[in-house]
Parts: sequence; structure tokens; C-alpha cells
Amino acid sequence: MDSMEMKVNRLPAPTWNWLRMNGTETAARVGGEGAFAAEVPAGVADETLPAPSLRCASGMGPDVERLVEEAALPVRRYAAAGKVDEALRFSFDYADGAAAFNAVELETGEGGELTAVMDFRSAPGAAGFAGAQTKMELGRNSLLRLVQIQRLGGGLTFFNDVGARCADGARVELIQLALGGGNVFMGAQCALEGRRSALKADVGYLLRGTERLDMNYTALHEGRRTQSEINASGVLREKAFKLFRGTIDFRRGAAQASGDEKEDVLLLDDGVVNRTIPLILCGEDDVTGNHGATIGRLDDRLLFYLESRGLPRDDAYEMMARARVAAVAAKIPDETTRRGVERWLNGGTNDE
Repeated sequence: MDSMEMKVNRLPAPTWNWLRMNGTETAARVGGEGAFAAEVPAGVADETLPAPSLRCASGMGPDVERLVEEAALPVRRYAAAGKVDEALRFSFDYADGAAAFNAVELETGEGGELTAVMDFRSAPGAAGFAGAQTKMELGRNSLLRLVQIQRLGGGLTFFNDVGARCADGARVELIQLALGGGNVFMGAQCALEGRRSALKADVGYLLRGTERLDMNYTALHEGRRTQSEINASGVLREKAFKLFRGTIDFRRGAAQASGDEKEDVLLLDDGVVNRTIPLILCGEDDVTGNHGATIGRLDDRLLFYLESRGLPRDDAYEMMARARVAAVAAKIPDETTRRGVERWLNGGTNDE
């Protein structure tokens, strides 16, 4: 297909245009489905569909939906009727010059439980375009954990789009690590339609050089007593750019719902650009919403202490940067994936 002009990561309620945070204009060209390997455990049924079957909205917006449809991509669907102990693992490895996209659907039946792990990687010097859209449908009282790791080349533009719908008592746990990529867009939206449904999202990022990360997260509260928690923690180095949008949207009828969002950013160089816009939208009175952001640099006293113990300043910066990301990685429930990320943070390669 030809290159498609798009506007992605739109705020649900626009703010001042001069801030340039309402959405981002970009372009994408998809040549076909990206190659991948999947380890499908017992208890998970898989099939290939000619078109998307789940119609829940996603974080990056309708233009990505249009991209999937116009590229006529197959949709890989995985469903767990009950509790699945082993993780469903995907490995995506992009070559230089990639023009690939993948569409995945995950479903948990009533009382089901599933952990899905997606590992996106490429050679350090890889360039091109790649992306994935993951849609999730959760039945009553089910749990779906989605872990996504990005270790991509500095010339790669990457889309990571997530959408979910939750029935009564269902819970989504989302863990994302952005550890590389020249121009990365991430978005997630979870519709908490059922009573007492819940979302917990933990996002970690480590950006350096001229890397750019553009994010948009929305917790859509529709059911009574729904809960959401969105946490982002990251490090910006050199001339990196980051834009984080986090929205808690309380719709009419979501009485006694609660939502929290928090971002903690460590800035290690003067040339970085950091932008954050938290939103709380209220269409219901009986709700509780909190948001906050902590943005700072390493404390001079801490640096002095570390240097006095023989640790060079550059090494101290590196240690603190990796510690931020390691704290998010420690939450990964799948031991194999968690150890792989820890090895990478300690100087390993994508092949480990």
C-alpha cells in the first residue's frame, strides 16, 4: 500500500492548539504482515481471521484502525477459555528496511486467566517502519496480563497500539518497556464497561540520543466501582524527546469509580525535551480521580556520595537510569521474559 498520512494519539478532549499536544501527525507505509514466532501453550485456541472481529477502540486512534483495514492484514486471534499457567509468547524481529504490521486479538472467557508476552526487536542500526495492534476482550471475572518489550533500532518508526474491553469483574494488567526505537508511538485505551472491572498499567522507558516517544493512555470508566491505575516511569538522556498523555475519563453511570495516574521522569541532560499532559474528565459526580507528575534530576548530594565511593559520574547516571527501568521490569510475571530484560539492562544483546 502507499504511504498513509495519519493523526495518532489524539487527546479525548483537545487542549490549546499552540501546545501541540492534541495529537501527532505522521505517515506509515505497510508492505504486509510482519514475520513472527508464537509459542502457544495448551489451553489457548488460535486462528487466523481475514479481518478484525473486535471493535473496541484503541489508544492510538481510528487512523490505525484504517491502516489495518486498508493493508488487508490477517488478524491472529488467541482465546483462553480457562486459566492458562504458561505464557503465550510472541517474538517479532524486524529487518532493516521493514514495512511491516501485525494485528493480534486476545480473548479470555469467563473466569479465565492468560499472560501474553510480546517481544519486539531489531538490529541496532535497523531502519524502516513496523508496528502492532493488540485488541483484548475480557469475559466476566477474567484476568489478562499483556507484557510488551521494545528493543528497536535507532532508525525505526514503530507503532504499538492497544485496545481492551472489560466485562464485570475483569482485570487488565499492562506492562510496557520502551528501550529503543528512533520514533516510537504507543497508545492504549481500556473500556471498563463492567461493574468492578479494573486496569493497571505500568510503563517504563529509557530514551537516549535523538529518540522520540509519543504516548497516549486512556482509562474509560463506564461501569460502577471500576478502578484504574496508570504509572509511567522513565529516563531521558542527551537529546531525547518524550510526550506522555494520560486520561482518566469518568462517564455517566460510573458511580464510585476511582482512577489514578502518575508519571516519574528523570532528566539526565540539558538537551532533553519532556512533555506531560494528565487529564481527568468527569461526567459522573461520585468518583475519585488523582493525577501527578514528578520531574527532576539526580540530586547533587547523591552524585557526590557515589563519586566519593569511586563511581564515575557517567557510571552513576547509567546505574540510576537502568534502576528506573529495572523497577518496572521486576513486575513482569513471566520469569523467562523478566530475566531476559534484566540481562539486556546489564549489557546483554537482543539475542539473549
